[in-house]
Amino acid sequence: MHILSPNAPPRLRLGPSSSRPVLVPRKYSSETPQPLQTASKEDSAKDFLDWLQFIPPSTLIVYSDGSLSPTGAAGYGFTVHQNGHSTRQGAGRLGPAEVFDAEAKGALEGLKAALRLPQSATQRIVVCLDNIAAAKCLRGKPSDSSQRVFLTFQALAKTHRKTKVRWIPGHTKIPGNEQADILAKTGCAQPEPADAVPTLAFLRKTARQRSRIAVQAWWDASALDKYQSLTLKFPSSCPPELALPRTMLYHLLAARTHHGDFADYHERFQHNDACVTCSCGRRKAPTHLFYCRKIQSRCRMRLAPSPTVAINQAIGRDFDKFVKLVKASSFFQKICPRH
Repeated sequence: MHILSPNAPPRLRLGPSSSRPVLVPRKYSSETPQPLQTASKEDSAKDFLDWLQFIPPSTLIVYSDGSLSPTGAAGYGFTVHQNGHSTRQGAGRLGPAEVFDAEAKGALEGLKAALRLPQSATQRIVVCLDNIAAAKCLRGKPSDSSQRVFLTFQALAKTHRKTKVRWIPGHTKIPGNEQADILAKTGCAQPEPADAVPTLAFLRKTARQRSRIAVQAWWDASALDKYQSLTLKFPSSCPPELALPRTMLYHLLAARTHHGDFADYHERFQHNDACVTCSCGRRKAPTHLFYCRKIQSRCRMRLAPSPTVAINQAIGRDFDKFVKLVKASSFFQKICPRH
């Protein structure tokens, strides 16, 4: 992926360059991998602390973590423990990245630090991190984002032959994990590497954010005035209104668009045979439902202190109030039918 000229049309401008993932063949194993999490966070933390009491003193435990600062800086940290003591630790900063990428980088750098220790070739290494998604990629199929980091980790673990990956719950007072968390936050404060490139996870997040901003800007500029007053946002997913029955959805959309069984609408299109008045004697209108005198007081909706605001909310984002009023009063069936 490359950057085009700033003078290129907006539709042709691409984001910054990023490492392109490669096609990795699927791996098959006769052994079923053990699940990373089999209990709640509290029980998993207790099981891990109990496990630490019975492992051989020579076992190397690598705690790693990733962090994202409020300003968006991604950092990682790791600490290598042996017999309950920290023997190596480190922290670093990534370029534009997400926590997922920082978790992967921290695990890789922690494993490298453990392998540099004397006699590490004969010692068991357990890499512990609190991100299940990253842990799955470390011991299984690498993700497209930070793929090179995952592949490097797997190659080192395969060469060492005694490296395992274990998930541990975060923020449960596991000393090594708490230390790695502090180091990761320290890494966020370091300068960004000069040769850093954005990760795919970061680019995907940026693309989603920019598309939402662009669509919302278009909606704010193009939406009709009647929709602007309803404070309806452009839907980013399936609108909840579509779960309504078709008849109820019709009445709601008619109230929003003013295209329906209303006096002004019929007169505009010269529907001479249409009934333009409610049974109460008033003209049919999108907001007449909220004022009709034939609706019993127990079914009415409170309009104070501002009727306009209350009605716009009931027709707009709080459409459940509109639905409740229509059902309770049987308005369109008994009070204000179409004919």
